[in-house]
Amino acid sequence: MNAKTRWLDAWRVRWARVKRGVELGFSGLLLMVDILLSVALLPELPGLVSGTLAGDGDIARTLFVCATGIAVCVLQWRWRAAIYPGLRRATRQEETP
Repeated sequence: MNAKTRWLDAWRVRWARVKRGVELGFSGLLLMVDILLSVALLPELPGLVSGTLAGDGDIARTLFVCATGIAVCVLQWRWRAAIYPGLRRATRQEETP
């Protein structure tokens, strides 16, 4: 192996680590947004539901946007291995006799 190939391989490994860290950080950030949105929505939920049932369109839209935001954050956290392939765990390879 020559020096150029080793240098290139070293940068590929570093780039993969940086990319994985950014993906994990972004995924964690969206999880924190989900938690904060849920905590902010929880005290307002009875008023939002009663306003929606009374026919107020603005309140219904607010409830829909909040519920959609929470759902998107939960789904991206749940499916983060599919969304961010760099976060997949390495599979153990079976040894063959």
